[in-house]
Amino acid sequence: MAMESKDIDETPVEKIKILIIDDDANFLFGITRMLTRANYEVLSATDGMHGIQKAQLEMPDLILLDINMPKMTGFQVKMVLNRFPVTQLIPVVFLSALNDRANVLNGLNLADDYITKPFDADILIARLKNILRRIAPRYRQAIQISANATYSIETLQLWGQSVEMFDAGTAGHTLRVTSWAVALARSLGLGAEDVENIRKGSMLHDIGKLAVPEFILNKPGPLTNEEWKIVREHPRLGYEMISPIKSLAGALEIPMYHHERWDGFGYPDQLSEDKIPLAARIFSIVDVHDALLSKRPYKPAMDDLAVRDMIRSQSGKHFDPTLVEHFLEHYDSLRKEVENEFGKNNFSH
Repeated sequence: MAMESKDIDETPVEKIKILIIDDDANFLFGITRMLTRANYEVLSATDGMHGIQKAQLEMPDLILLDINMPKMTGFQVKMVLNRFPVTQLIPVVFLSALNDRANVLNGLNLADDYITKPFDADILIARLKNILRRIAPRYRQAIQISANATYSIETLQLWGQSVEMFDAGTAGHTLRVTSWAVALARSLGLGAEDVENIRKGSMLHDIGKLAVPEFILNKPGPLTNEEWKIVREHPRLGYEMISPIKSLAGALEIPMYHHERWDGFGYPDQLSEDKIPLAARIFSIVDVHDALLSKRPYKPAMDDLAVRDMIRSQSGKHFDPTLVEHFLEHYDSLRKEVENEFGKNNFSH
């Protein structure tokens, strides 16, 4: 790899953050050294999933992305980044040893540039500067606007429902669980602000699944241990996706904690009992309720009575026992409220 150069422009530049996603440790070492000498701040990840996480958490000014990587290809990583309004704005340059016409054209259609390995260091830096000069100011402005924007309920609903495009069997899930969560929260006597935060959090509860490969979400059989690890990252990924948006600060508890369990055996933080935020405890019941009623690639649908029996059996295990008692006691009135507000047809599984 022809990366060393005596002629690299080392004049001080504003600290621009570049994320490199590549599984080759030697390549990462070399290009990190080169870009650091050119006064860039360099972050790195050795696979696509961790690269997506870093992109969401760090919001780099530019991403250098390999194509041939384990678990997820660079093309798949870019498509995941494109699913969310903020990360889709990050400039991306593919760096790959693949130089055939099909891959180059595919890369150029997806990203801002495509550079083949090995490359000339001076030319690489010149091209990065050109991209940053053209795109970075608009990108930074968009990030600032996004962080301070107030999003309508309709927009949040579209974000939440975008997950359903990639996760077979979940069509209508976002709308149904949001309606049940709001009805349950109201029946518990929560105030208007808390109910509204539960509405927003419910709409965005699975937003982190946008970073999970489709072949895992739609796998008809059991997941491997490695695949389960990836799936169990989605609450934290969802939190990282939306936490920079100030207007959603009150809605973060459900995306982050809706897979925690009353007995402490949930994820991602193994919280237990009332250490789990109330909003997440409320949502957990209606989320499982809807999942059990629904047909998924890996299971058949259950009937209504069987679902209620299952939820009752998980009182004090998966669910808050006080909330389970309330949910089952008021089940018919909750269902009526949901159907009256949105119509029975919106809630067929």
